[in-house]
Amino acid sequence: MALNLNQLKAFFAVAQTLNYTEAARRLYVTQSAVSHAVATLAKSAGDDLFGKAGGRLALTGSGKILYKACEAVFYELERAEEQIAAARGRNTGTIKLGATVEFGTTLLVKYLKGFIKKNPGVHVDFQFRHELLRPLLNDELDLVIDCRNHKAEGLEKTPLFREDYAVIASREFLRAHKVRRPQDLGRCPVLSMDKAGAWWGNFLGALPAAERPEFKNITELNHIRAIINAAMEGLGVGFVPRYCVLKEFKARTLVNVFPQLKLLEDNFYVYQKTGKAGLERHRNLLGYLKNIKTAQLERA
Repeated sequence: MALNLNQLKAFFAVAQTLNYTEAARRLYVTQSAVSHAVATLAKSAGDDLFGKAGGRLALTGSGKILYKACEAVFYELERAEEQIAAARGRNTGTIKLGATVEFGTTLLVKYLKGFIKKNPGVHVDFQFRHELLRPLLNDELDLVIDCRNHKAEGLEKTPLFREDYAVIASREFLRAHKVRRPQDLGRCPVLSMDKAGAWWGNFLGALPAAERPEFKNITELNHIRAIINAAMEGLGVGFVPRYCVLKEFKARTLVNVFPQLKLLEDNFYVYQKTGKAGLERHRNLLGYLKNIKTAQLERA
């Protein structure tokens, strides 16, 4: 089997995305060029590398073997490139960092200012989105910061910090609806990321069963900032990460409705592929992120 680097790159991109059009976009070539490269490689291998499963593109047995080999080789080449630069006294490279939308836009960019200043040769690109696992597995992202508990083969998980929440509303809303106890929320408009109210799980789970309100009027808003703005306008009571509303608390445009309640918390983690964990720039960024404390984020 004669191996051609450009053909392997084309195959690897298709294997990651399972889409010829997306692979061509990543490689900045035409789709026909990618298709031709993969077909030539398959002919050289003497076996099909892709097939169809449920009407969708899928790796064959031979394709899976070659994909694992490509993954190891390309990651090692990336590490070698970094080591060569380091031998010349340069810490270089690009990190594609992903995070949840509200955490990323509200705090992460500000907090990483110190890392970026200390590592001028390392370029950091940011992507903030709700779904982070698939882009990480497809190498669209190098590291992601997420509060979801992800499990996948070849994935490393590092704990960062705990995220606490607050129930929020405007003062006018609280007066109008006479909200004093958690049970009172059962007769109020409730703002939630989902129509079923599962978003409020960390609030409801902190209450004894007898004291849990039954939400009857849920307004769905699929963005935390939308919940905050709707709460400020008196459209309902919301439930959001506390760091998102510190300015509103200070300005007294929103109230922490039940500050005495100890609500359930989420944990934030950094995820990366094991093969890339050895990169120096990844180790440096992870070390910086591991020093995150909730108080630091609030100051940021």
